[in-house]
Amino acid sequence: MHCEILTGQITIGLSESLSFQAIEVTFQGLAYVHWEESSGSGENRTTNHYSGSEGYFKSHASIYGDGAPAGSNSNSLNAGQHVFPIQFQLPINLPSSFEAHTGHVRYSVEGKIRRSGIFSNYRTMTVFTVLDYLDLNEIPNAQIPVGAHDSKHLCCCCCRSGPVEADLQIDKAGFVPGEYVTAHASIENMSNSNMKATTISIMQSVTFRATTRSRTVPEVFDTIPHPGCSKRSNQQWNNVRLQIPALPPSGLRFCNIINIQYFVQLSAVTPTCHVNLNVLCPITIGSIPLQNATVNNAIGFSGDSERNSDRANTSTSIQASAPPPPTYTAATAVNVKTGENKDVMGEDTFAPQYAFYDWNQSAFQYNK
Repeated sequence: MHCEILTGQITIGLSESLSFQAIEVTFQGLAYVHWEESSGSGENRTTNHYSGSEGYFKSHASIYGDGAPAGSNSNSLNAGQHVFPIQFQLPINLPSSFEAHTGHVRYSVEGKIRRSGIFSNYRTMTVFTVLDYLDLNEIPNAQIPVGAHDSKHLCCCCCRSGPVEADLQIDKAGFVPGEYVTAHASIENMSNSNMKATTISIMQSVTFRATTRSRTVPEVFDTIPHPGCSKRSNQQWNNVRLQIPALPPSGLRFCNIINIQYFVQLSAVTPTCHVNLNVLCPITIGSIPLQNATVNNAIGFSGDSERNSDRANTSTSIQASAPPPPTYTAATAVNVKTGENKDVMGEDTFAPQYAFYDWNQSAFQYNK
């Protein structure tokens, strides 16, 4: 990962003159995880907190006033607008930005007017995205199809019925956001129970590591539902397509307390007293797509009402001469004004942006 220089400016608007000690800027990059676990009940209920952190950089400088370079040591500003340029060279080997309820990798810039005595400091903060580019062309077997199989027996009233067997196949192992996964699935239900429903989805599994404990949190994206599978019958899915949303690359390289894995998941929803049968195919989500790979196009499909039936039965494969240029699409926004930053000025929420490749754009040409 090459070094980039972050540039920007701090703008201060004053309706009257202001005295202060210094105008300061702080650049920071860190990872942080935290969660609670409770046990017991009533007076015996206890709650344990688990947390961990990892710092990547923290750079603090005075840009005007005390401690500033020569020629910038005035301790007051007149009414009006004042602009102070800032810049910072990012270090190498930084993990991608990531935001979740249990933890985050976050990069921020804080500007502060430090005042003396009883006067409160003025603080403002902005959060920005850093991306680690994971090239799928450097991942072994990224172009190879992936398959998985699992089975289980359903037991009820001490009677064991025939097995429920499920198979899942996907076209390759490596994808980028915006690309479509093509999946084929089959379920053979030889039990005496009806499967209530079946689904295929993209699943993200994030492991957060605190000092003494770890926690894994799954999240499901782009689920395609399908009717259940009756007892002693089978079900076949062909050419089911699921689009990879704007997500960070697999692994979250260079971060030691958060790890991200992705799967395509086939689920058979069993009767209430049983655990669902889940079949997982691991995939790698990168930020640079495979070259000369077959792309499953989704042109012509729009609207949720058509999505399930069309995407489950129709597939158009095309050979791309080159990937389309990436855009940068925001993930889900989260609140970044917590703890000591609760009263800081600036935007309350932030959504990291990830490389997203739109093979459906009309300006992009294919070799058929």
